[in-house]
This record gives sequence, C-alpha cells and structure tokens, in this order.
Amino acid sequence: MPPAVITLDFDPVVTFDGWAVRWQVVGVVGAVLMALLMAAWIAGRAGRSAGLPRLRRDDLLFLAVAAVPGVVIGGRLFHVVAYLDYYATHPERIVDPAQGGLSLLGAVLGGMVSAAYMASLMGLPVRRWLDVAAIAVLVGIGLGKLSLVLGGEGQGQAFAGTWALAFAGDGPWYSPAPGVPAHPAQVYEALWNLAGAFVLGFLAVGPVTRRLPGAIRQTGAYAARREARGEPVAPGILRFGVLFFVGLAWFVVGRIVVGFAWKDDPIAGGMNAEQLVAAGVIALMALYLVAFIIVRRLRDR
Repeated sequence: MPPAVITLDFDPVVTFDGWAVRWQVVGVVGAVLMALLMAAWIAGRAGRSAGLPRLRRDDLLFLAVAAVPGVVIGGRLFHVVAYLDYYATHPERIVDPAQGGLSLLGAVLGGMVSAAYMASLMGLPVRRWLDVAAIAVLVGIGLGKLSLVLGGEGQGQAFAGTWALAFAGDGPWYSPAPGVPAHPAQVYEALWNLAGAFVLGFLAVGPVTRRLPGAIRQTGAYAARREARGEPVAPGILRFGVLFFVGLAWFVVGRIVVGFAWKDDPIAGGMNAEQLVAAGVIALMALYLVAFIIVRRLRDR
C-alpha cells in the first residue's frame, strides 16, 4: 500500500448478539438524533428574548416526518438533473433505486420544502422553524459526513499531502480503492458544515448583529412599521428566515468548494455535475436577495 500519513485500520462492522451493523450506520443514526435534539433545544429557546411564544417541541416530530418524502424526492430529482444526459437516454431508470443515488443538495432542499409545507398546513410559523432547522441541519450533515470515515466512504481524489487518508485491512470498505491515499473530502465537508453551524449561532446571539441593517435585525423604522401593522417584532435578533438563508448559502457554497476534491469528472468550468447544480442554486438565491432588497427599498420610499 502506498505510504500515507493517516492510515485507518479497524473493523468497520460491529457484531452484537448475532447482529452485524456497520459503524457508519451507527454514526449516521447518531448524527440524525443529535440534529433532532439540537432542533428541540433551539426551538425551546427561540424567540424567548423577544417575548414570543416558544415553538412546540412536539411539532418538531411532525415536521421531521414530513421532511422524509421531500428528502427522497428532492434528492432523486437533483441527482437526475445532475446526470441528465444519462437519464435522458434511460428514463426507465429514473425511479430505479438500484441505479444512482440521492443528491445531498436536493435532499436538503426537498426536505426543507416538504417540512415547510407541513408547517404551513399546521398553522406554524414557517420562517421561525426554518431558522431552527438551519443550525440543526448543518450539525447533522457535519456529523453525518464524519461518520462516513467509519465506512471508508466519501474519499476524494488521490492525494499525496500530509493529511491524505487511506484505509487498511480487509474492511469491507465502501471506497473502491481504500488503500490509495486520497483527499478526505468527507472530513472537509464535515468541518465546513460544523463551522457553518457555529457561524449561525454567532449571528443569532453575537454582537455582529448590532451592525446589521434594521430590516434584518427587525429594529428601527422597520420594527415600527411592523408594530403599526400589528405584526410580530423580534427586537435585537435577526429577522426570521435570515439564519436559514445564510445557512443554506453556506451549505451550498461548501458543496461547490469541497467538490473540487471529489472523484467526479468535471463537466464545465472544471466543475462536476453536482457543483454545477449547486452553482445554479446559488445564482437563484442571489437573484432572490437582489429582488428582496429592491422591493424593500421601494416599500420604504
């Protein structure tokens, strides 16, 4: 095996009472549970400083279940779009679960849409719940990506740097070439998303929010207009929905940046299919932001 600074050699399968389970599966389940627990904790605290009612934690269970069909459909849809040339000639394989997989970007967006739709049907504050989900989802993705190391999955291109990662032993490993030192792309993305969760937490409570415009912090003239219309105002904290927007942008940019270390073949501009789809999402978000600013300024006048 070529030399690597970081070489992992362990049994990725644990046997308990006759049952064989991969450590990676245990890690992913733990990441999902941690994300749900964090969402429940944030929901209990969200809006307290503004005197708003707490978000009901039992509603979180309904929203989590509602996110599942969006995760599956959105993940598959984005995967098909990313590899449209193939599925255009093999349309019967679009619904074949044995062919291809799910796009993480599509899964996140689809899950958010279906959960938000359920929240609107239940009469829940959608934007407040999206802010709650932003930090929790980034934590869940970060821990989930780290769990891929337990199965040798998510390795990037071959790499000879000091932090190259390789896997020894019989495995079985998910990587087709586990013994070849490669970029630990799964670790890159894990650290990126965990850092994003920290950034969102800092934005929510940190002193930097005092320097943001009143329309974002819900203070000043913006807050006065909302009060005059009888609409809820949360003074001193970010406008509801901003944390979600920033968190989503952080996640999507991470898909583009880390994507340069993946094994996927580039299609255009040195970017692979998933990166190009992510770039399209960023472009749409930028257009939305510009439109929001223009409409806000016209309304202020």
